[in-house]
Amino acid sequence: MFDIVKCKADAPKYGFTAFYSPEQLKGKAIEAENLEAAAQHKNRKSLILLHDYAYDEGAVKIIAEKKQLCFLIDLGRFIRAQGVSRAIAMSKLRNFLGLCVRFNAFYTFATFAENENQIRTADELVAIAGLLGLNRGQAKFALKMLPHYV
Repeated sequence: MFDIVKCKADAPKYGFTAFYSPEQLKGKAIEAENLEAAAQHKNRKSLILLHDYAYDEGAVKIIAEKKQLCFLIDLGRFIRAQGVSRAIAMSKLRNFLGLCVRFNAFYTFATFAENENQIRTADELVAIAGLLGLNRGQAKFALKMLPHYV
Protein backbone atom coordinates (compact mmCIF):
# COMPACT_ATOMS: atom_id res chain seq x y z
CA MET A 1 0.00 0.00 0.00
CA PHE A 2 1.18 3.49 -0.81
CA ASP A 3 0.57 7.11 0.20
CA ILE A 4 1.72 10.58 -0.83
CA VAL A 5 3.21 12.67 1.97
CA LYS A 6 4.97 16.04 2.05
CA CYS A 7 7.42 15.07 4.80
CA LYS A 8 10.10 12.48 5.44
CA ALA A 9 8.87 9.36 7.25
CA ASP A 10 9.42 5.64 7.48
CA ALA A 11 6.65 4.00 5.42
CA PRO A 12 6.76 0.50 7.00
CA LYS A 13 6.27 2.08 10.44
CA TYR A 14 2.80 3.16 9.26
CA GLY A 15 1.92 -0.04 7.40
CA PHE A 16 2.80 1.18 3.90
CA THR A 17 5.18 -0.26 1.32
CA ALA A 18 6.43 3.20 0.32
CA PHE A 19 5.66 6.89 0.47
CA TYR A 20 5.74 9.15 -2.58
CA SER A 21 6.37 12.86 -2.49
CA PRO A 22 4.37 15.47 -4.42
CA GLU A 23 7.52 16.18 -6.48
CA GLN A 24 7.33 12.64 -7.87
CA LEU A 25 3.87 13.46 -9.25
CA LYS A 26 5.08 16.29 -11.48
CA GLY A 27 3.81 15.62 -14.99
CA LYS A 28 1.88 12.54 -13.83
CA ALA A 29 -0.96 14.22 -11.97
CA ILE A 30 -3.50 16.68 -13.30
CA GLU A 31 -5.66 18.98 -11.21
CA ALA A 32 -9.20 19.53 -12.46
CA GLU A 33 -11.97 21.71 -11.12
CA ASN A 34 -14.74 19.18 -11.83
CA LEU A 35 -15.59 15.99 -13.71
CA GLU A 36 -16.27 17.79 -16.98
CA ALA A 37 -12.72 19.16 -17.00
CA ALA A 38 -11.37 15.73 -16.02
CA ALA A 39 -13.17 14.05 -18.93
CA GLN A 40 -11.08 16.13 -21.35
CA HIS A 41 -8.04 14.09 -20.26
CA LYS A 42 -9.75 10.69 -20.64
CA ASN A 43 -7.17 9.31 -23.10
CA ARG A 44 -4.15 10.16 -20.96
CA LYS A 45 -2.73 7.70 -18.43
CA SER A 46 -2.37 9.85 -15.34
CA LEU A 47 -3.76 10.68 -11.94
CA ILE A 48 -6.48 13.29 -11.73
CA LEU A 49 -7.08 15.33 -8.58
CA LEU A 50 -10.56 16.83 -8.48
CA HIS A 51 -11.52 19.94 -6.51
CA ASP A 52 -15.26 19.20 -6.66
CA TYR A 53 -16.80 15.73 -6.49
CA ALA A 54 -20.14 16.67 -8.03
CA TYR A 55 -22.50 13.89 -9.12
CA ASP A 56 -22.01 13.39 -12.89
CA GLU A 57 -22.72 9.86 -14.14
CA GLY A 58 -21.89 10.65 -17.76
CA ALA A 59 -18.39 11.94 -17.11
CA VAL A 60 -17.48 9.09 -14.76
CA LYS A 61 -18.79 6.54 -17.26
CA ILE A 62 -16.72 8.06 -20.10
CA ILE A 63 -13.57 8.13 -17.97
CA ALA A 64 -14.16 4.58 -16.72
CA GLU A 65 -14.62 3.19 -20.25
CA LYS A 66 -11.19 4.42 -21.35
CA LYS A 67 -9.39 2.83 -18.33
CA GLN A 68 -6.63 5.48 -18.47
CA LEU A 69 -7.33 8.04 -15.74
CA CYS A 70 -7.15 7.24 -12.04
CA PHE A 71 -8.91 9.58 -9.63
CA LEU A 72 -6.55 10.71 -6.86
CA ILE A 73 -8.66 11.35 -3.77
CA ASP A 74 -7.08 13.63 -1.17
CA LEU A 75 -8.31 12.14 2.11
CA GLY A 76 -6.17 14.61 4.05
CA ARG A 77 -8.46 17.40 2.94
CA PHE A 78 -11.37 15.63 4.64
CA ILE A 79 -9.39 14.57 7.70
CA ARG A 80 -8.32 18.18 8.36
CA ALA A 81 -11.77 19.71 7.69
CA GLN A 82 -14.31 20.16 10.47
CA GLY A 83 -18.01 20.64 11.00
CA VAL A 84 -20.61 21.04 8.31
CA SER A 85 -18.07 21.54 5.51
CA ARG A 86 -16.58 18.12 6.30
CA ALA A 87 -20.00 16.48 6.29
CA ILE A 88 -20.94 18.00 2.94
CA ALA A 89 -17.59 17.10 1.37
CA MET A 90 -17.77 13.52 2.64
CA SER A 91 -21.32 13.13 1.36
CA LYS A 92 -20.26 14.28 -2.11
CA LEU A 93 -17.25 11.96 -2.00
CA ARG A 94 -19.41 9.01 -0.90
CA ASN A 95 -21.72 9.57 -3.90
CA PHE A 96 -18.72 9.99 -6.22
CA LEU A 97 -17.09 6.76 -5.02
CA GLY A 98 -20.41 4.99 -5.54
CA LEU A 99 -20.27 6.06 -9.19
CA CYS A 100 -16.65 4.91 -9.47
CA VAL A 101 -17.54 1.48 -8.11
CA ARG A 102 -20.63 1.21 -10.34
CA PHE A 103 -18.73 2.05 -13.54
CA ASN A 104 -15.39 0.41 -12.51
CA ALA A 105 -13.44 3.67 -12.64
CA PHE A 106 -9.95 3.62 -11.12
CA TYR A 107 -9.33 5.60 -7.93
CA THR A 108 -6.63 5.83 -5.28
CA PHE A 109 -6.19 7.63 -1.99
CA ALA A 110 -3.52 9.91 -0.54
CA THR A 111 -3.31 12.02 2.60
CA PHE A 112 -0.67 14.61 1.59
CA ALA A 113 0.40 14.75 5.25
CA GLU A 114 2.55 17.80 5.92
CA ASN A 115 4.30 16.42 9.01
CA GLU A 116 4.74 13.06 10.68
CA ASN A 117 1.91 13.74 13.17
CA GLN A 118 -0.60 13.95 10.31
CA ILE A 119 0.33 10.60 8.76
CA ARG A 120 -2.39 7.99 9.14
CA THR A 121 -1.69 4.26 9.08
CA ALA A 122 -2.82 2.10 6.19
CA ASP A 123 -5.47 0.51 8.43
CA GLU A 124 -6.84 3.93 9.34
CA LEU A 125 -7.17 4.85 5.65
CA VAL A 126 -8.98 1.57 4.99
CA ALA A 127 -11.37 2.40 7.85
CA ILE A 128 -11.94 5.92 6.50
CA ALA A 129 -12.70 4.44 3.08
CA GLY A 130 -15.24 2.22 4.83
CA LEU A 131 -16.97 5.35 6.10
CA LEU A 132 -17.15 6.47 2.47
CA GLY A 133 -19.03 3.33 1.42
CA LEU A 134 -16.19 1.08 0.26
CA ASN A 135 -15.56 -2.42 1.52
CA ARG A 136 -12.16 -3.50 2.85
CA GLY A 137 -11.08 -5.11 -0.43
CA GLN A 138 -11.96 -2.04 -2.50
CA ALA A 139 -10.07 0.22 -0.11
CA LYS A 140 -6.94 -1.96 -0.12
CA PHE A 141 -7.03 -2.19 -3.91
CA ALA A 142 -7.27 1.61 -4.13
CA LEU A 143 -4.23 2.03 -1.87
CA LYS A 144 -2.23 -0.24 -4.22
CA MET A 145 -3.07 1.70 -7.43
CA LEU A 146 -0.61 4.57 -6.97
CA PRO A 147 2.59 2.93 -8.37
CA HIS A 148 0.84 2.15 -11.67
CA TYR A 149 0.59 5.89 -12.35
CA VAL A 150 3.73 7.35 -10.74
